[in-house]
This record gives sequence, C-alpha cells and structure tokens, in this order.
Amino acid sequence: MPTRTLAPALPAAVTVLQCSECGHGTFTAGRDGKFHCSCGTHVLPSEVEMNLDSDDVWCVTPGQSLAVVTAPTVAWRRYREARTDMDDPGVWGPPLEAAHVEFRTALAELEAAQLMGLQMPHGIDVQIGRVYLTCVVRADGSLAGSEAFALGWDCKVCAPHATHGRKQERYPCRQPRAHAWGTANGWAAFRTSRDGRTDHVVSPLAADLPTARERAAAVLNARRSFTATV
Repeated sequence: MPTRTLAPALPAAVTVLQCSECGHGTFTAGRDGKFHCSCGTHVLPSEVEMNLDSDDVWCVTPGQSLAVVTAPTVAWRRYREARTDMDDPGVWGPPLEAAHVEFRTALAELEAAQLMGLQMPHGIDVQIGRVYLTCVVRADGSLAGSEAFALGWDCKVCAPHATHGRKQERYPCRQPRAHAWGTANGWAAFRTSRDGRTDHVVSPLAADLPTARERAAAVLNARRSFTATV
C-alpha cells in the first residue's frame, strides 16, 4: 500500500500518498476511477479506505494527487471540545495550554479539509479559513493600511489583560470577526470627517496575511471601479 509523505505546496495537515513500489511517485486520479502512479502501479479508493485510520479520509488535492486528511467531522468535534475548554474560566495553566494546542491543530485540519473541497459538517464556524481585515480606505477607495484577525492566530484581545504591556500574553483568536468590527468602530470614533478616510471590514478566504491583504485590496479596487461607473 502507499506510504504517506508531506507535500511542500500543501498544508502540513495534508499527507500525500506515495507509491511503495517505486518509492517516489504519487498517485493521480484517472478517468477509470483508479489512482495511478507514473511507474504503472494503481490503487482503488476502496483499497485506500481499508488501510486508513478511522479518523482519516482520502481526498484529491487541487493538483489531482491522492491524499489523506483528518475527517472533517472528527476535526470539528475536537475543535468544539477545545473551544469549550478555552471559554471555561476554570481551565487554566497546563490544561489551558493543551486546549490551545488542540484548538490550533483541529483548526488546521478543518482548513485542510476545506481546501481539499470536502463536505464540511453542518453548523461549522463560518469564520474558519477567513482573515478579517479592518481596512483603512483612502478617499479614492484604495487601501491605506489594515489590521488582521483570524481564528487561531495570536491575539492579545483574547488573552487576559496584563497590567504591563511587555507581559501581555497572546492566545489563539476565537472571535476574529468581532475583533475586526470592534477595531473599525474604535477607529471611526476618533476619525475626523476632514480626514477623508473610512474604515471597512473585508474578510477574504486566505491561508496567510500577504494573500489576505492582496485579496482585500482587490475587493476594494473592484468596489472603487464599480462606484466610478455608477
């Protein structure tokens, strides 16, 4: 049976299945319902399923390679359990640190399953996979700057307030959408009308901050173009 390996272009929560015959090839989806290696070896989906752990499912990557991820239902359950512990004021110290690790791990697994196009559990948190940016927009509609929030990212708002700034901890973010809108409202309260700038929240699907900012700028440019034609 195939062996698992990481692919540099994919998240760590996705393991690509590598051919055990040639030792280096990966399997791609064929029109005959089988997965083929360039060396001539092939496997059936049923054969893959029989050798998977009960918590895993097979999938096909955007590059059409056979891969394995944690089942979305399993990751979603672990995500909710960790979130419950994080929201419990009676959980602190090592148990809270363990909940942080579990939260980030389950979140990464959910994002990987989402990227692979798997069906997500009913009622799943819509914030998963999104970066919420509070954007400062110039009078001409272009992006002047932003502050970003996303589930699982280091967040000082989600951590207890420290009396000394240098001792302020950062916890995995649990409310990125609320933080983004709270930041926008806070900025707007101190902004003068003569400044010409406005504050907006844009929430693109993105795996990292550079991609999120690029997509947010594209959204704002599209808005500017639409407004100019109206």
